[in-house]
Amino acid sequence: MPRRTTAHPYRTLTQLDHYLGALDIQLTPERFALLSEVSAVPLGVPHEAIAGSLGSIQGGDTSRVIAPVAQVG
Repeated sequence: MPRRTTAHPYRTLTQLDHYLGALDIQLTPERFALLSEVSAVPLGVPHEAIAGSLGSIQGGDTSRVIAPVAQVG
């Protein structure tokens, strides 16, 4: 049976200190929004095509369509 190993994002105690120190970062709502915007992943087909057609669904009354919120990450 093969031996299992656990992968860690650090190799030294200094790296571990930096890694754990990153948990103390607090972002302002503006910075969080900016990071969310620039790191957004395009949903691709068929999601973008569906989003583009919402204006023609229900005779153009998009208030009758509840679009699901898809969060990435």
